[in-house]
Amino acid sequence: MKKLITPFLLVGALASCENAPAPDLYTNYISDGEAHPLVILVGGSDGGNYFANPNMKPLMDRYHDYGFSVASMGYFDTLGTPDSPIELSLNEIDARIRAITEDSSIKGQCVALLGFSKGAELSLLLGSHFNTVNHIVAAYPSHVVWNAVKTPMSYSSWSIDGQPLPYIEAPLLSFDMLSGIFTGEYRNAFTDALSEASPKELNDAAIPVEKIKGSVTLVSARQDQIWPSFEMANKIEQRLSDNSYENPVLHIDLDGDHYSYNKETMDTVLTHLKRVMGSECN
Repeated sequence: MKKLITPFLLVGALASCENAPAPDLYTNYISDGEAHPLVILVGGSDGGNYFANPNMKPLMDRYHDYGFSVASMGYFDTLGTPDSPIELSLNEIDARIRAITEDSSIKGQCVALLGFSKGAELSLLLGSHFNTVNHIVAAYPSHVVWNAVKTPMSYSSWSIDGQPLPYIEAPLLSFDMLSGIFTGEYRNAFTDALSEASPKELNDAAIPVEKIKGSVTLVSARQDQIWPSFEMANKIEQRLSDNSYENPVLHIDLDGDHYSYNKETMDTVLTHLKRVMGSECN
């Protein structure tokens, strides 16, 4: 099972060799005539829809074992999404998710958004600024907004109401980023950017996770070589605590790297989701 999950997490790396277009939405719903809770997956910094690959269907089917229908969506560089990863509209992404949740086969108020790496940043932002999704799972997350990927120019990754969000910049054209193409390690580029940012820059770029309306589940890696997900997840936890966040929070810290999300982790996440969603969703 880890061999099935790991390639999906590899899309969190900064360089991708896969350029073939994928559909912007793939669904794998439980087909029994009943409405079921839904988990929506979003991937890493390639922006695409890895789970549209037929080879991933056995993994998608596992969600059914927990009573979840599952969908996956791309947010750029797929057939129906923007080509560029620059200042992607959170309004438009949320509208797409809202359309998914209005399907009659989906149980209302029983929707979780599960993002990996750059997709975890996206998931936390969507949960913080919109009410469409009821539960957020962020695997290898960030507590701040970062610059747009795959461009040497300096732009925000995201926008709301046409305005780019403030961000911390880890320059693509830096020694740590460029050397990572050969070593597979980009962590220093992000830790240096965080340490060099001013308190105001960090505050402006911080994701207001305390505004999320449902549960927050974090999965991080202590030996994350892509970016410091464990430390950033701790920052998210601390912000929630400082703001007296009342909804369930779980932080699963893995003693592994950025690709350590495996079958056991998946089972832990889905078991927890069933519990926090409550009887009305199960």
